[in-house]
Amino acid sequence: MDKIHTQAAGQRAAALRIPEDLLIAGEMFSRNELGAMAGRGLVREAMGNCFVPSFFSYDVAARARIAAFVSGRQLQRQDVICRETAAWVHGLLPFTFALCISSPGYRRPYRPGNGLQVSFCQLELARDDVVVKHRVKVTSLLRTVCDCAAFDPLPTATRVLSEVVRLGDPYLHLDAVAQQLLAYPPQPPVSRALRLVDSFAEPGLRREQYPRAA
Repeated sequence: MDKIHTQAAGQRAAALRIPEDLLIAGEMFSRNELGAMAGRGLVREAMGNCFVPSFFSYDVAARARIAAFVSGRQLQRQDVICRETAAWVHGLLPFTFALCISSPGYRRPYRPGNGLQVSFCQLELARDDVVVKHRVKVTSLLRTVCDCAAFDPLPTATRVLSEVVRLGDPYLHLDAVAQQLLAYPPQPPVSRALRLVDSFAEPGLRREQYPRAA
């Protein structure tokens, strides 16, 4: 792998071919070996047991293509990658073992392998809530952050909001997330999300009480 890395050192913008360029644990290398390579900066941990050599382009489009690949036939034309998986696609998480898909109708859970945990949901998505990355439908950045804050496990939600604060994006900030959440139908997960967002605000800027926060 060191030799491969050296030969491709000048090709850091090379397009990722899928699945040819994915390194899947248990095939050429074990997960422990790939983890050691990741610690040395030779590969990146991506999704499930998939790793990407570090000299390939690893942008939003590449991550969306990886998500579509590991989803296989389960990702249908009307489906949208959402929640924790979408957060990873947008670069808000370094890797994920969650495959979250919003589908118009009920879908039975399945086991795709590669260590992935699959969940289907039925989100009510407006046109502005969905973006297309390399022909893959993904929830928009703001919608993704809101859904993670409301519906994903607390450690994931906290990590995503921490990354939002760290990035300091003038268009994606805590107040924008809170305002979007206030437009959600009132329910306990939304109340949790609003309290979580409020906990990240500077003490002097925290709201006294969100209208829907229990």
